[in-house]
Amino acid sequence: MSLQTEEIYRTLLLYSADAVIVTDCAGTITTTNPSFAKLVGAAVEELIGTSLANLVVADWEHAEEKTIGQNINADNSEAESAGDTQAVTILSRTGSELIMPAARFPLFNQKSGKPDGHLTIIYVIQANSLQQAQTEFVSTVSHELRTPLTSIKGFADTILRAGDRLDSSQQRRYVGIIKDQADRLTRLVEDLLAVSRLESKKLQLTIRALDLKEAIERVQQNLADKAKKHTVILQIPPGLTPVWADADRLEQILTNLIDNAIKYSQAGTTVTITAKGIQDTPEMVEFSVCDQGVGIPEEHLPQVFSKFGRLDNPLVRQTEGTGLGLYITRSLVLALGGQITVESVPGSTTFTVKLPAATPEQQAARGRG
Repeated sequence: MSLQTEEIYRTLLLYSADAVIVTDCAGTITTTNPSFAKLVGAAVEELIGTSLANLVVADWEHAEEKTIGQNINADNSEAESAGDTQAVTILSRTGSELIMPAARFPLFNQKSGKPDGHLTIIYVIQANSLQQAQTEFVSTVSHELRTPLTSIKGFADTILRAGDRLDSSQQRRYVGIIKDQADRLTRLVEDLLAVSRLESKKLQLTIRALDLKEAIERVQQNLADKAKKHTVILQIPPGLTPVWADADRLEQILTNLIDNAIKYSQAGTTVTITAKGIQDTPEMVEFSVCDQGVGIPEEHLPQVFSKFGRLDNPLVRQTEGTGLGLYITRSLVLALGGQITVESVPGSTTFTVKLPAATPEQQAARGRG
């Protein structure tokens, strides 16, 4: 490659409005550009060596099937099929998320003819597309609000029209339904406010060293009534390294994950909460929440952290929820500098969170600072 050609490619990478990422076969970022760094809220240097899967949620399986057998001398039609666009979710370090079109292309080794990495291009959406996304969000919120409002209005009208013909048990039942639906509205509004704060980067965090075991036990006690028909097992070793986190946000993360594990698994099953240090990455501490519920189909795993993402199965349909809990949970984990993953098979789902560890050396250094 001539120096002039190298300069052209360097300039394209540096000044492209679209995000460009080169990864090896393991998905580790080897090269990227300022546009991608801006999207995720990090410096280019910070992104080199990290896993693209922690920053971009996508399902490339279908595209991979198309590219098998292709090589670097593929004709135009093959190249086009290898780079079909799909919607991906970009996870910002601030906790917000963006949905944008992207394409991935295999990078072939000229000697072996086999792929030794991938080039991913994220096509940055402009204002008109963002406006469309906002319109769709408002439409979804309106639908979510309509259901409880319809119940509240319907039962209130019934009490007003026929209150004197209803016995006391019927009146109590109708008023109870009105209260339950009002509580549901309150939860939805609170979740929407949380989403607004996260996406506007106005979330206030007070980071300090926190005892993870104490936080888990506190949340377990708060959810004891809900867990009466379940067995909750804690597996936490003594002397676990504290985590750097905001106390309220850590409790919110734990509450969302443990509450979901209880809600979406049958009575009589076990919820297991595990916490431990990570030998290979001592700068992080992880905890996981594992249930014995129906499980999440593999094709739905990429959507579990999206806004209003709820699975379509009988247990989920009969369980009230805003569809924002896991989106907020992931956003909070990212805002705290952590990672969250989910694994699921029929009969079991495990959410795993990794948060920065507050080692004694780090605590002493921060105290001096």
